Amino acid sequence: MRTLLLTGILLLTIYIFNSCSICSCKKVPCPAFSDINFETWLPYQPGQQLIFKNQSSFDTITLSGIIKSEAYEANKGCYNGDNGCYQDLSIGSNEIAGSSGNFMRKFSVNYFSTTAFSSSAYQKSINLQLREFKFTANDISDMGFVSAPGLYSTSFSPSIILNGTSYINVQTIVRDTTADVSLQQPYKVYLSKGVGLIAYETYPTRALWVKQ
Repeated sequence: MRTLLLTGILLLTIYIFNSCSICSCKKVPCPAFSDINFETWLPYQPGQQLIFKNQSSFDTITLSGIIKSEAYEANKGCYNGDNGCYQDLSIGSNEIAGSSGNFMRKFSVNYFSTTAFSSSAYQKSINLQLREFKFTANDISDMGFVSAPGLYSTSFSPSIILNGTSYINVQTIVRDTTADVSLQQPYKVYLSKGVGLIAYETYPTRALWVKQ
């Protein structure tokens, strides 16, 4: 009798818990990917080709696809429900780079953000990779990528001249060369607002490759 009573109480508790979860569970509309600053600094289109030149040599990057998250409905207040709305985007090149079996896309950008239901607070992670150059930012503003101090540093210039060509609103991201930097790999990249990646330099020769 005692066993039956305990079993009944357990089943009732589970029923009440599930009922409450169902009652409190709501569908919340979440928007499709949209980040004006990101799309201004990296205004790329699928199939776009980027060509960089150093003296008589050329380097080509072809953007095979740009995938953006669509609008959807999230579960709020449910058991194991969502904590907020998510947005993501990925950009990748056709070309592959790497050596010693460590192959990767020559150029890629991956973006992920979460915005809490209860406030406008958000968390972002943006990863930009150019061969062995792997930079991570926690936000992007009107002046470019924002990151905590570390292996990479950033600076903003209203204007800059590269190989005789003038560019405006340029962010430079530099990797610390006292750390391990692979031979002839990018250690510095230049981004121009409204254009995207405009140039990069390799280490240790400091060869400058500029977008054509």
